[in-house]
Amino acid sequence: METCTVTGDNESLSAWFAKAASSLAESIAAWQLTPGFPRHLSTGITFDVVLADRSLVELSYEILRRYEQTVGPAVRFTNLTTAAVLVPAGTQARWNRLSTGSSWPGWKAVPTSLGRGHAMRIPGIAPLEPGVPMEWLKAPSTESAIGDAPLLTSPVPLVRCLAEARSILTPDDDERSPLSRAVSAVRAILRTPQRT
Repeated sequence: METCTVTGDNESLSAWFAKAASSLAESIAAWQLTPGFPRHLSTGITFDVVLADRSLVELSYEILRRYEQTVGPAVRFTNLTTAAVLVPAGTQARWNRLSTGSSWPGWKAVPTSLGRGHAMRIPGIAPLEPGVPMEWLKAPSTESAIGDAPLLTSPVPLVRCLAEARSILTPDDDERSPLSRAVSAVRAILRTPQRT
């Protein structure tokens, strides 16, 4: 995926992001001077974050677009294999339940959600400064916003598309043939006591 740039009104986006900064006025003033500088923001105030493998997030965003779902801002960390999706505040509190309900394949790699008590760095609003180890995978935009807030990715379709992406990228670990797996499943059912 190519690097994205922010579109729309940079001042209103800066003001929205600054609500999650330690000092609203100081943050806005600093970002006006250096709009390409990354921001260190608290999660759980204006947004929560879902962290997942970058390839999972990239593929799940393609799937979300195919299903015509809202695709909100996401950050790609260029020095890691991780990406962060900005989701509505409060997502962390229900993320485990959403993951369970989505039939997530295998519990070892369930993406993490961060809310209150955490913080993350996001790219600046203006074009990136050289050497910054992060970039917008999907940049925020005021062109698709509610008030001054950019639209964020909804956690329900996100977790489903992440699960679908994982099943595409990580085939079943069971290396038996499909016929062998089907026979084992039938045997398991036949061994189960039947109620009459």
